[in-house]
Amino acid sequence: MKRHILTLFLLVFVLSASSMVAVNAAEEETQEVTTATIEEETTTVQETVKVAKKETIKVTKKVKVNKTLKLKKVLSLSKKKMKKYDFVSSKTAVATVNEKGIVRATKKGKTVITVTSKKTGDVYAKITVKVKNRYNATQLRLMSSIIFCEAGAESYAGKKAVGIVIMNRIKSGSFPNTLAGVIYQRGQFTPAATGFLSRALNKYDNGNIPQACINAAKETLNGENSVVLGSSETSMANFLFFSRYVAGCRLKIGGHMFK
Repeated sequence: MKRHILTLFLLVFVLSASSMVAVNAAEEETQEVTTATIEEETTTVQETVKVAKKETIKVTKKVKVNKTLKLKKVLSLSKKKMKKYDFVSSKTAVATVNEKGIVRATKKGKTVITVTSKKTGDVYAKITVKVKNRYNATQLRLMSSIIFCEAGAESYAGKKAVGIVIMNRIKSGSFPNTLAGVIYQRGQFTPAATGFLSRALNKYDNGNIPQACINAAKETLNGENSVVLGSSETSMANFLFFSRYVAGCRLKIGGHMFK
């Protein structure tokens, strides 16, 4: 009898132990499934966030001094969408940008235009703008030298005015369409015929041309067509002639008349 009771007791103990093991195994499996589910959900959220955040557009553009660049075309955006962004230039001395996204190049160099969302502040695009001069070394040498010959003793405005007349002739259609063509045109610029211009070119090569003549040449070659007289700025966009005396003179600067 005692042996039957002992056997029964051992059987109950074994069954209880087996049930506890089964419960623990089930709990562990449930924990593993829950952990896996949480990890999968977290991954899904991370992937969703990653997809939602677009990469910043990066573009490089070249533009010449005194020319403009429209970011609307660069970014292929409508006028309505352009109003949703702010535009900032990292170097305003090189190029400025207005609220419409129009970039104006002012001098040789490089700047970065950052386009940000007005609503979120997120950076939508970064446009690297490389500003180039509108002339080469040969053209600068020739223009600086002819300005020295014709207006070396004149004020800065007088020097620049000579360069403007030359550039206006190139664009006019009534004169040769190159810098050398205008300056060496027969009967137009006396220094070109007398040898004075050749000597001035040698002076330029030796570093003896005044910096003011070179600066005036740079500005006019880059498209500037106005001069500052006193406290006002005067446009010379349609002046084609200058001399010590010019019939029908419309402007006088120092010893020169212009029309």
